[in-house]
Amino acid sequence: MNAPRDGLLLALVGGGPLLGEMLRRPLEPLGHTVVFHSTFEEFVSSDSAVRSHVVLLPRRLPDVELSAAVADIRKERADVSIVLLGVSPKDRELARTCEADGFLMVPFSDAEVLDVVGVLSRGVVTVLLVDDSPLIHRHTVPILEDNGYEVISAMDGEEGLSVVQSHQVDLVITDVEMPKMDGYELCRSIKGDPKTAHLPVMISSTLGEAADLARGFDAGADDYLVKPVVPEELSTRVRGLIAGKLPASRERILVVDDSPAQRHYVADCLSRQGFDVITAPDGKVAFEKARAARPALVVSDYEMPVMTGFELVHALRRDPELRNIPVIMLTARDSKRDMAQLRAAGASAYLVKPFAQDKCVAIVERTLAERRLLAYKEASAVYVSDGARRAAEERAAAGDMLQTRAEERIMTVLFSDLAGFTPLSATLSPTALIDLLNAYFDEMCPIVKNEGGDIDKFIGDAILAVFEDIRGREPPPLRAVRAAMAMQAAMAPFNEGREPKLAMRIGINTGPLVRGDLGSRIARRDYTVIGDTVNRANRYESKCPVGRVMISQSTRDEVGDWIVATPSEGLTLKGVAEPVIGYVVESIRPQPRDNEQ
Repeated sequence: MNAPRDGLLLALVGGGPLLGEMLRRPLEPLGHTVVFHSTFEEFVSSDSAVRSHVVLLPRRLPDVELSAAVADIRKERADVSIVLLGVSPKDRELARTCEADGFLMVPFSDAEVLDVVGVLSRGVVTVLLVDDSPLIHRHTVPILEDNGYEVISAMDGEEGLSVVQSHQVDLVITDVEMPKMDGYELCRSIKGDPKTAHLPVMISSTLGEAADLARGFDAGADDYLVKPVVPEELSTRVRGLIAGKLPASRERILVVDDSPAQRHYVADCLSRQGFDVITAPDGKVAFEKARAARPALVVSDYEMPVMTGFELVHALRRDPELRNIPVIMLTARDSKRDMAQLRAAGASAYLVKPFAQDKCVAIVERTLAERRLLAYKEASAVYVSDGARRAAEERAAAGDMLQTRAEERIMTVLFSDLAGFTPLSATLSPTALIDLLNAYFDEMCPIVKNEGGDIDKFIGDAILAVFEDIRGREPPPLRAVRAAMAMQAAMAPFNEGREPKLAMRIGINTGPLVRGDLGSRIARRDYTVIGDTVNRANRYESKCPVGRVMISQSTRDEVGDWIVATPSEGLTLKGVAEPVIGYVVESIRPQPRDNEQ
């Protein structure tokens, strides 16, 4: 199958939308298209059955046997490629039995997807082989052609450079010792031209000393293969370079080492895993590249000229925009003192030289996974209350995610609402409405948090917050009243120069309530508060004069002489049979703050 230049159409049948997203992530940035069909019948009745270049089938389809599906596809389309999605290594044998063209074991990495697609679309790849030995051409060209590559031959560096400039080439394999222009100079010429700098270059030479490899990588080579070449090794290296030259679909990693060979050793193994790898020869260059490229991870040598890895970590940690980038340190030092020094500097992990490439990949994957989890927790923290976050962490630690909890507590509830906001919102565009509300919440929420309140939820323009006992801090009712008064005081500066101007009412109630999980055990749940105490806080807010704070009798009893309040008798609250007394807070008497006690 020859892939079109504008990309492949891949049809996923019956694997589920999640698998579809896993395939789209690495493929769509490269111009390929992934479509999903929930059943085989849906697939065969769509234009995907006629247009698709690759069909991906799970080992179990919802409406037909796998073998029958494969036979049906083969009958209608001899040119389509079929990839089996398995869940265990033994499914690979099933792929052979049903004569699938490729196999992916779920879960799969982006690099594995690119590898399979690269094999299936190999007819589009053109390799330029530059060598002055006819024997090398007779030996190497068949290997490349057997792997499906189109091969152009050149007998020296000048001819090779001319081909690069006049043909569409995907990869260059070059010897070093050649007439007219050697391989090092060819490599430098290719990498020095902005039009061809992206082109991967592999040097293949009998020169195999460390100095030769270093010179090759200094010239810009992406790989170095020492002759004589083993066919399997050549095929693997070429495939890796072809996949590596495609736009990256994974995180960007900055590799820093003053040794070209070591730098390439690390960059090569990470590129093969689908990472977008950039490199630097020392800490100073690395720091500037980090500021420009914002990598997800830095892998750095310890001993380097100009700026050491230790100094690089310090520089990153001092920069507010780079301080959270994890750093893996490469070092020959392995004493406890050295490791303690690395951790104190802020290194996330370390690798002791020499190390295998698979160990490097494992450490990188683990560090990035930890960073992604931390980033997720940081990002999700603003979407859930502090109580919900703690509840989720406790549930995860206990390993009992499906159980629900419900606890009766004594808490103080603050309910704020904007007066007349419903008719006002009808006059605003959706964007203006959201901008206004978010600006308002940006002012009010930090005040609640500063007093130890937990924002349970937003209900339109309303804020529902709860206050509970915090060791070493004042009672919850006093902190809630102090937060409410500060919120009202903040309204005047918030409204300054703003139209329309907003006005707020706040109700506060103290008493027993239930706090726990509310919702589906398996789909979506809230960790929230319910009960009469919560409802009455809302009712007191509705009876409160605009721009003021009204508290319940139970809250008044708790705050005692700490506040000055005016009673409002005979209030009728919705759902409450008897009239009640509310108190409009006038002021809070001076008192020592928590940090002054």
